[in-house]
Amino acid sequence: MVENAWWIEEWGNPCRECGFDWAVPPVAAITAVQAIPEELAALLGGRTGEEISDEASWSAKAYVFHVADNLRIFAERLEGEFAGAPPTLAAYDQDELAVARNYEAMSLQSALWSVRTAVPVWATAARESLQRSTTYLHAERGELNAAEITRGPAHDALHHVLDVRRALSP
Repeated sequence: MVENAWWIEEWGNPCRECGFDWAVPPVAAITAVQAIPEELAALLGGRTGEEISDEASWSAKAYVFHVADNLRIFAERLEGEFAGAPPTLAAYDQDELAVARNYEAMSLQSALWSVRTAVPVWATAARESLQRSTTYLHAERGELNAAEITRGPAHDALHHVLDVRRALSP
């Protein structure tokens, strides 16, 4: 059950592009995300990550960095709340972060390492969040329960695997 309609209004249910079902059990969403590092490594094997098609906004490696950064940021937010911070989740601009981190100047190997290390950190924080009854307040998305704060980043990560595929297509 999805209580906050922000993602559905933004992407549709299921997601118009990647098919993500917003009613997926949060633990199943976590499990799906845990497969991403291996999937991305297989997709990008033998490539530079600099590939970009007309259907993609960023290069393949930029999407990998974004997946890692987004998961790590959500994990930071959750871990802060677990340590006593207010349950308010700050927004950030993904394009400004991409420029600040200079995704395009970094290596694909760094991007794959980043996603490989971010996924388990996020998965642990998401699972812990599901054990609590916290309602989070996201600056852009409003009130979110633990299931929603798990599904949202999971969708983003899974959706960006599709974006990597798009970037790689001629």
